Amino acid sequence: MARLISGGQTGVDRAALDVALGLGIPSGGWCPKGRLAEDGPIAARYPLVEIDSPDYPARTRRNVEDADATLVLSRGALSGGTALTLRIAQEFGRPSFVVDLRDPADLVAAR
Repeated sequence: MARLISGGQTGVDRAALDVALGLGIPSGGWCPKGRLAEDGPIAARYPLVEIDSPDYPARTRRNVEDADATLVLSRGALSGGTALTLRIAQEFGRPSFVVDLRDPADLVAAR
């Protein structure tokens, strides 16, 4: 992996950035204007660039557009921004891999 791209939202997005920073993996991505996230402004330690809009879907689109592939981790059916990420990846023709953490078969396949 050359670079991890994330929007820095709470949950898996932020955890991925934390792991990348901890392991020295190049990382970055786009975030909404004002560094908006569900839990307040995204900390400056995350190497994210603000887009001109506070719109989460616009941020997601930019990140997927810049990515070579997309990994989606879920617990059951996709919804909200997670489902949007997969739709945008398909729209751009980007490879995507969905792992349902509740499905033992997905966990085996991910290994």
